[in-house]
Amino acid sequence: MNTYTKPAAGQQLLLTPKIESIQVLRGIAALLVTIYHLKDITRNDDPFKAELDFLFNSGAAGVSLFFLISGFIMVYTTRGSSSRKAATWYFLVRRLVRIWPVYAIITLAYYYLVHRFQAPPGAINMLLRSLAFYPAAAVDPPFYGYATLSIGWSLNYEIYFYALVGICMLFGRARWYVFFAWSMLTLIALPAYLGFFTLQPHLVPDYGHDYVNLITNPVIWNFVAGVVVGLVYCQPGLQHFMIQLFSRKWLFAACISLGTWQYLSGFFGGLGILQWGAGSLLVLCACLFHYAGKNTRLPGALVWVGDVSFSIYLLHLPVLVTFTLIFQKLGYPIYSSGTAFLLLTTAVTLIAAHFSHEYLEVKLSAYLKKHLIARS
Repeated sequence: MNTYTKPAAGQQLLLTPKIESIQVLRGIAALLVTIYHLKDITRNDDPFKAELDFLFNSGAAGVSLFFLISGFIMVYTTRGSSSRKAATWYFLVRRLVRIWPVYAIITLAYYYLVHRFQAPPGAINMLLRSLAFYPAAAVDPPFYGYATLSIGWSLNYEIYFYALVGICMLFGRARWYVFFAWSMLTLIALPAYLGFFTLQPHLVPDYGHDYVNLITNPVIWNFVAGVVVGLVYCQPGLQHFMIQLFSRKWLFAACISLGTWQYLSGFFGGLGILQWGAGSLLVLCACLFHYAGKNTRLPGALVWVGDVSFSIYLLHLPVLVTFTLIFQKLGYPIYSSGTAFLLLTTAVTLIAAHFSHEYLEVKLSAYLKKHLIARS
């Protein structure tokens, strides 16, 4: 439960470790991306085909929401950390063991499901690049060749952002000044100097180097916007002002409605901060600050989906491929498409995500974190 008490002058703001509204948004983002990918297995004459298209044609907007939340979370979780190298190492280890083991295991399993022992030329190279969070190609921004597990393209940006935050932590209280300076350099100054400044992630040119293309892509503005929201939330006076502002039910409803309208209508659709990022930012601020000052209990099911959202994000395509192969082997390929198959895949993904979260994200990560930090 997230509670708020107005701080007295000079008093530090008390922040709870887990913000339920953020978890709910993470869960919604994961479900949007999942159904967006799975709805393509439905046929034109299937039940609810039109409804699925209407509700989830913009499901990729969940990625923009994920990036915004990541920016916020990095400010929130590092607010009390020191500038010592040990603190930076601890932060980077925590982020790496939280993401890489589960991503590597599921990626390798997916690679085997798709290729077995008959991988086409270049598949091994793409696999290695994927496991190293390195862009697979220098073209097709902001995806840059996707990854072996296609959604891995977004994790390339996540890991870059975490590494940047870790480096900036070495500068102590100036960390976010350094972060913004670097962001202005890579997202404004360099593109403008080369004559290619844009805020649309799919329009950036090829600068001649895979990773330079990635760190200059405007999709990163979503992380930057999330950092700004996090800094506002962690500053007592600004947080109180925003809580008072969004305590107005009409404003809360208006922001949610505008964000939902943009999503459903496809207005300015895209992964840029002035595209789906704008609507996602409205929804993030509305939910974060509206519920911050209340003792409201949000739906437990949605909070749980948020808890396992990373595993949902990673597992929905492997589950889809697994059941497609099973039905083909059994001689019933007709059951590997359609609305019913979408529901089956979604349900099994949620179940698999529960076990992946418990044993890979939590227990395996805790074991690795304990031993890596102990050794260092």
